[in-house]
Amino acid sequence: MKVLVLYALTMSILICSCGQWNHEEDTAAGDANIYNDPTLCKICELRCAGNTAEIVKYFTAEYPQYRKAAVSAVGSMRDSMAIVPLATLLKDNDTDLREAAVFAIGQTRHPAAEKYLLDANFKSQPSNVQAAILVALGKCGTEKGFEMVRDFDAPHSDVTLVSGKARSICWFAKRGMYSVATSQAAISIMCDTLIHENARTIAAEYFGVCDADFSLYTDEFVAAYRNAKLIPNKTNIVLALGKCHNERAFSLIKSIVEDENSDYRIVMNAIAAFENYPYEECKPYIIKLLKSYDDKIASRAAQYIYNRGIPADANKYLEYSRDVAGWQTRTRLLAAALKYSVNKENISQRIKSGFEASQNIYEKAALLRALEPDISCYPFVRDNSLYNNDIELIGVEGVRTLVNMYENENFQKYAQEVEQTSGVNLTSEFWILFKTAIQNGNPQMVAVAAETMARHHETAKEYMNTYFINQAISKCTLPRDADTYMILCNTLKVVSGQEIKDIAQASEELPDWEYIRNIKQNAEIIVATKKGNITIKTDVNNAPIAVSNFMKLVDEEYFNQSQFNNINLTRVENRGSLSSFDINKTVMIPSELNDNEFEEGTVGLNTSALNNSCTTQWFIMLTPDALSDGGSSVIGTVTDGMDVVHGINTGDEIISIKRK
Repeated sequence: MKVLVLYALTMSILICSCGQWNHEEDTAAGDANIYNDPTLCKICELRCAGNTAEIVKYFTAEYPQYRKAAVSAVGSMRDSMAIVPLATLLKDNDTDLREAAVFAIGQTRHPAAEKYLLDANFKSQPSNVQAAILVALGKCGTEKGFEMVRDFDAPHSDVTLVSGKARSICWFAKRGMYSVATSQAAISIMCDTLIHENARTIAAEYFGVCDADFSLYTDEFVAAYRNAKLIPNKTNIVLALGKCHNERAFSLIKSIVEDENSDYRIVMNAIAAFENYPYEECKPYIIKLLKSYDDKIASRAAQYIYNRGIPADANKYLEYSRDVAGWQTRTRLLAAALKYSVNKENISQRIKSGFEASQNIYEKAALLRALEPDISCYPFVRDNSLYNNDIELIGVEGVRTLVNMYENENFQKYAQEVEQTSGVNLTSEFWILFKTAIQNGNPQMVAVAAETMARHHETAKEYMNTYFINQAISKCTLPRDADTYMILCNTLKVVSGQEIKDIAQASEELPDWEYIRNIKQNAEIIVATKKGNITIKTDVNNAPIAVSNFMKLVDEEYFNQSQFNNINLTRVENRGSLSSFDINKTVMIPSELNDNEFEEGTVGLNTSALNNSCTTQWFIMLTPDALSDGGSSVIGTVTDGMDVVHGINTGDEIISIKRK
């Protein structure tokens, strides 16, 4: 008996020890940086140089990891010239590689990809590849692809395929391609409680994307909401309820906003859903929400009033603005009061006084935007954005305000009155202001003004000499200012017919491999805020350039004492500085796009119009978003502190970001 006991104890110790050893080995492997391999480094360098032809040569490499790295590089570039060589990999023996190749084909968004996706021997592919094909067809958005996805009956027992079909019809819906059949498919997935709720959440997202009346599905939406447990699923369903336009859906939306335990994301989408129902019926609930303890809910309620208010209540909006605590809610209510008031002078003066008194730059910018409905305030906006301001955020918002004043439906009527009374041609006056904004040199301000000129091409006669546009183009620093450069080139073409074709795509500077190799896979950083700490686990193996550039800024303490600049329903953003473009630190690097799904807590870098990543502009996802997949470089995931992230508001400070 003693022998048996000793044997059992010995085996227990050995098993525990082996388990510990295996865990340590697995952990070490999980933290290993793969960029000690020179071939993987070479592929990454070719990606930086935009050399598709050389990358494609690695499609036939002996080792699958090289082939997959090459495929990922081409997918990040979204180069339609690679569609044919990518299609050859759809017969590769490695299933994961086939899936990656399909993703890369879909990344091109090119109609020519349809043929190869439809010829990929769909039925013989495993579920993950089939799902990738469905999503890629949705991204490419052709009629034949739509028919294939619409008619494909994804078995509900296969969550991978069901999720693939749901993502695909979301992509088609984004292009305005949807039908009764795709809506019924989304309903079928959304309501099947035997399917994993993540797939049901994607299906519910479809209804938020479609611009249609879904009143026929009210019972299904109500049942799906009551069966939902995940907040993102409820959030998507609530948005769909807004498109039902009937009393039963409205009753559920009302109960959601009355429930003090409802998550703020659900309530914010419920307010959005209210916009499809009569103002008078929604008003009591909106007024109550203006005093919500959550600033995001209160400001969204104020935005509802701005969007759907009525002139008869203009004075009430002014009264409400005196009773709310948050500056975001207050500025939106003041804007609503001004928008719907007949006598605007007193309200405008109050907004101007608030601007002068405020020490909060975000509030000052919002107060400038609040003046949009009163075109007569343009001199005040002009003076505090173009001629007397050195804070870029306020300058850019001021130019946006001037643009919105010019595009106000009452502008021409007001301009005629001004010309009759003072002889001033207000149209010409505004175009001089837009020209001044372009000459200012600030990339973001230039872009806003230049886009306006391109939209209103009929005003080309105002600029007989376009030298100032050419000057602005020459001042762009590429590739950092590539987005502004493209806008200016388009504006020049619209105004004068002149076309500039050459443009830098990305930096050709080689990666700092010594620095990259010293970053562990899954290395953690701590974002310290006054509301608590946020832990982010980084992913250097999938995004070496993005993660290393971000880490360098962390090491330099660049983000310390910076503020969260923008908060919306899907993400919180930090730009590192108050400027949209920090002249000294912003670098545009090649995007590293892969098939990461954008979930709550995903951390990524903002992407430019030229498909480059901005090193100083990063975000954290607040909720899953199927239509974000493949759109930004993912640098990591929040592993602790999402409750802190959800509590962040515009202007909240980052005390520090440090490596753990």
